[in-house]
Amino acid sequence: ILWARTDEATPWDYALLTGSSSISHALRCGAQLAELTNEPRPDWAAAGLLLADMVATRPDAFEPKDRWAMDWYYPVLAGALTGEEAKARLADGWPAFAMEGTGIRCVNDEPWITASETAECAIAHAAIGDLSTATDLLEWTRPHRRADGSYDTGIVYPSLIRFPADETSAYTGAAVILAADAIVGGSPASAVFVPRSDET
Repeated sequence: ILWARTDEATPWDYALLTGSSSISHALRCGAQLAELTNEPRPDWAAAGLLLADMVATRPDAFEPKDRWAMDWYYPVLAGALTGEEAKARLADGWPAFAMEGTGIRCVNDEPWITASETAECAIAHAAIGDLSTATDLLEWTRPHRRADGSYDTGIVYPSLIRFPADETSAYTGAAVILAADAIVGGSPASAVFVPRSDET
């Protein structure tokens, strides 16, 4: 999926792995919702599966963004990679992106920890059945939580500088909620990311 247009409305000439992973997931979820409302959209389901296959088998089709954590775990989070391939991908990227006891770096060459990427990575681990690592990751988001329940977007280590300064982001809080639900299966919505055994 070409992800942007120029000022002249010309599409850019490359696709992003993270965005395409997310779009494939959205198409498959949309197709399931369409079934529930008796308005089937098999074209959405087919497009979602085709795009998921591209994510899983054609890394050369996407702009290289190996420095960014989201390109590491999003193919698993979005369900394009499953089973042993998903487990191997998460294991391979862990040394570069995880700061043990702290969280997930947004880029592999800086000590910038974001609660949203840490929580999303927890969802990816829950999706492969690694609830121990998922729970650890969710726990590592706690230093980002403020007294009012909001979350600082990021923390730089070891200085503990918050970034962007004084920013709390709704998407970060949402990622933490989704991760907690994915781990405990507290609502039917948890199955959006984590397949449940009763769905097979």
